[in-house]
Amino acid sequence: MNHESTPASPAELAPQSRDLLLRVAAMASAIPADAMTPQRRRELQREGNALYASPVHAPAVERRDLPIPLPQRTLPARLYQPRADADPTPASDVLLVFFHGGGWVVGDLETHDNACAFLAHHIGCRVLSVEYRKAPECPFPGPCEDAALAYRWAASNLKALGCKRMAVGGDSSGGHLAAYAMYANAEVPTAAALLFYPVTSVDFARSSYTERGAGPGLTRDGMRWFWEQFLGPSLAVDDDRALPLQQKWARQPPATVVALAWHDPLYDEGVAYAQLLRDAGAKVELHSANDMAHGYLRQCLVVPSARDHVRQVADSLGRLLAAGAG
Repeated sequence: MNHESTPASPAELAPQSRDLLLRVAAMASAIPADAMTPQRRRELQREGNALYASPVHAPAVERRDLPIPLPQRTLPARLYQPRADADPTPASDVLLVFFHGGGWVVGDLETHDNACAFLAHHIGCRVLSVEYRKAPECPFPGPCEDAALAYRWAASNLKALGCKRMAVGGDSSGGHLAAYAMYANAEVPTAAALLFYPVTSVDFARSSYTERGAGPGLTRDGMRWFWEQFLGPSLAVDDDRALPLQQKWARQPPATVVALAWHDPLYDEGVAYAQLLRDAGAKVELHSANDMAHGYLRQCLVVPSARDHVRQVADSLGRLLAAGAG
């Protein structure tokens, strides 16, 4: 894994990861195109979730479901914490508020349960996974508003949740929402951020789209479909809530770990967002998993190379949190 600020060199996609992505793609290809509605996509992702589970590597954490009350709606959430007999870590006082990926359309608490448990266990912190409203039923800016308000709610309830410090994280579109949540709440003390392959731009001409946008895994066409559900068919937007690469930080952003996958059309925009945060004064650690594709966080229990990458990313966040402790 490359930890440098410069883009990494490519490596062959890990065979086990490729096989898993092809199995997921086969499940989708068995459904007629005219039947692939947003609801069917959600069902398909939940049906495929068993491919990412492993009783052998399942982290030993405690889980508690709880509601997040917001104006005119309540968001489901799940709190993960290391078991009481786990050794304390420098991150033991931290709450990581996590937003799941899925193109703002699919994904929920269950699809990212293993990933959130893994992060809680290996970072040694509590993780609050938030399920926000989805497009196209709730398009932009609804999910962004949910993320910003949920993060503020967590900050207001930090002590009740058993923590003293806040961090924010997410993967893919959840990384986009995490990036907006910390930007919209810049006055809230945020110890660190963890962004797995975040969506930060709607520019399909970037080389990672044109050269690595055919899959397996996330494709250029697939990402365009998600953007259309989120923004509408025109994709017309000029708003930093939708495009983190338009953020103009008035304060120094929190220390951030940006974890990317080389075989991912979102790679270049992730590099660009890491640089934006650096230019705004943040300490940024950029990890490039050169043998991984988009979505490797969810593979952490079943693909050894993905597990190794996520552990390294978790260790990086742990170091940032340890450096800010006290």
